[in-house]
Amino acid sequence: MLHGIKNLKGVSMKRRIAILTLSVGSGHLQASSVIEQALRDGSEEREILLVDALDLAHGWFNWVYVRSYFLMLKHAPGAWRRLFERRSRKRHRATAPHWVFRRGCTQVLERFRAFAPDLVIATEIGAVEIAALGRRERWFDAPILAVQTDYHAEPPWIQPEVDYYCVGSEEAREQLVSWGASANRILVSGVPIDPSFALAMDRPEVLRSLGLVSRKPVVLVMGGGMGPAPLDDIVRSLERCELPVQVIAIAGHNRRMRHRLERLRGRVALDLYPFGWTNRMPELMAAADLLITKPGGVTVAETLASGVPLLLTEPIPGPEERHVQYLVGRGAAVYARALDQVPVLASGLLTSPSRRARMVKQQREMARPDAAHAIAQVSRALMEKTEYMDLVAASVRGATDPAYLM
Repeated sequence: MLHGIKNLKGVSMKRRIAILTLSVGSGHLQASSVIEQALRDGSEEREILLVDALDLAHGWFNWVYVRSYFLMLKHAPGAWRRLFERRSRKRHRATAPHWVFRRGCTQVLERFRAFAPDLVIATEIGAVEIAALGRRERWFDAPILAVQTDYHAEPPWIQPEVDYYCVGSEEAREQLVSWGASANRILVSGVPIDPSFALAMDRPEVLRSLGLVSRKPVVLVMGGGMGPAPLDDIVRSLERCELPVQVIAIAGHNRRMRHRLERLRGRVALDLYPFGWTNRMPELMAAADLLITKPGGVTVAETLASGVPLLLTEPIPGPEERHVQYLVGRGAAVYARALDQVPVLASGLLTSPSRRARMVKQQREMARPDAAHAIAQVSRALMEKTEYMDLVAASVRGATDPAYLM
């Protein structure tokens, strides 16, 4: 019997939900936060613990598991692509040896033991491995819900201890099934984002609030939360557009890039507005005629919900390159393989309203702005199983522990 199941008389204790992420990039933490908010929007009172494994892990774990990844992306992207492709081809079920998580994340597991969750939600591939390890070694006794923030999967998501999956696309679902997951344990929920990205906004009012004018196109340039992106070079390239543009450049938490963008103001033939981290992204997307960005999963989901013509560039080798194929293949984006293609493709979109309209129409059809609330519903169902629901044991091929169907 799963831990914390409500009894038949309707008497229930306060539910404890642990959300575990590993902030390799900001998207995983954003997704975790919106899931937490969706869970709190429900009628029942819940105690929710959001844990970023990097906050509690040993310092050496950060260097071994995270810093090494960023160093490889920066200095040997081709090597990372080969490693990623080999891991998928060989169907490796781990991103690192188990001892790395067991020794590096002991405080994470101790925190879970003390919290005694009724449900664990893991929103990053390494976080899923940590959660699976915690349940396997009896640090906690609760179902695990794995939530993906990308549109394609990787074999390490398949862990025998995972009870249910929420994925970003039908393609991701098919991948998990091909690797042994039960199709009945997977929901194509979409990538969890703030639902406000899908809200209709008064664009003229948004432009006024940002100090922008309506007679010039607005280009929003972002680098995403992972990997290097030469925002300053992209901004410079936009000088070669066929028409004058207003450029909003988002450096996020990258202070060095923010400084470089600030120095460009007055030196480029553009109306340039640099931003650091901001919580006004729904407004900025509503103002934009075009978004130029790396194709991170959460950024893509926000863009689809907002309906912004999309120009992709500088994808991380492996997962983000798959996002490029996914979006371009459906007519939801165009792709600049090199920096000198950016102004040409941007001009082509900005001077063709009909082409932008077709792209936005396709994005709207792909968008799932209610993903976080769908994930919250799955979470409640995993905790509220009673006799009138089917508790059918179904395990991943080759797994020893049963998982429970809804």
